Amino acid sequence: MNVMNQSRSTVAGASAGHRPKRGRPTVEQVNSIDRSIVDTARFMFIADGFDAVGMKQVAERAKVSKGTLYARYASKEALFTAVIERSIEDWSRESGQNDALLTDDIEQRLRHHAATIATSLARPDVLAVQRLVLSLKDRFPGLAEVMRSKGYDYIVGLIVRDLRDASARDGRTLRDPVAVARLLVAGITGAQMQEGPGTDEETLRDYGQRVVDLILCGRDAW
Repeated sequence: MNVMNQSRSTVAGASAGHRPKRGRPTVEQVNSIDRSIVDTARFMFIADGFDAVGMKQVAERAKVSKGTLYARYASKEALFTAVIERSIEDWSRESGQNDALLTDDIEQRLRHHAATIATSLARPDVLAVQRLVLSLKDRFPGLAEVMRSKGYDYIVGLIVRDLRDASARDGRTLRDPVAVARLLVAGITGAQMQEGPGTDEETLRDYGQRVVDLILCGRDAW
């Protein structure tokens, strides 16, 4: 299923799930409204671009009033920020589904992180959001910061935690685990940038595993 079909399914489900009711909304209803708005906006931004989408159009497609929309998101930039945050949350949750199966072995965990990064960078919806953020970085620099802090910092933090746990377990000294984690992430993202946004997943995964090989060879310098 391609990104457009995925988005259509998401929007259809969100719209069908949200039905206005009388009285004070429950927490579940509020969350349903928020999900419908953000999922609808994500589909519209990816399909038509940031400038072509208006807040009125989003409200109509999500089946909420303009007042309801603006009460949650005061501007289109705020709404797009929510789209970025929700997208990264969804991607992180999906990529972490098999984390419980991992052992304490640091090589296994590093290879898992590399594969996860490579798979994420090859996803059409990830690429679509990346392109949108890049196209808007001069007008809204804060959007790129949201993508970095929610996505890049998150995965770097996971790797750093694993490096520290492994070093404590093995009685080894760590010199700069943040640099090691950034090296792993930068190696794979850099390959994507050099090869182009259409780089296939297998190529990125192979490159990521090679980066892990080199990192493991230099463990004394971690």
